[in-house]
Amino acid sequence: MCGGGGKAPAPVQPREDPQVAADRAAAEAASKANAEAAVRKTARRASALSTGAGTTSALSYGKTTLGE
Repeated sequence: MCGGGGKAPAPVQPREDPQVAADRAAAEAASKANAEAAVRKTARRASALSTGAGTTSALSYGKTTLGE
């Protein structure tokens, strides 16, 4: 009864190149940072527009040309 009913050994996972893993991690970190920056930029822009920032321009007073 030699070698009759045991489990087969688990397959060995291929090793990943450390440089490839580092590049992938850097790309994921950059992508996440860019997404967070876009959210902050959008929120800041929406906040500035909702407060009425920039409504005191010369055009809002009816000036259409320089010097009037």
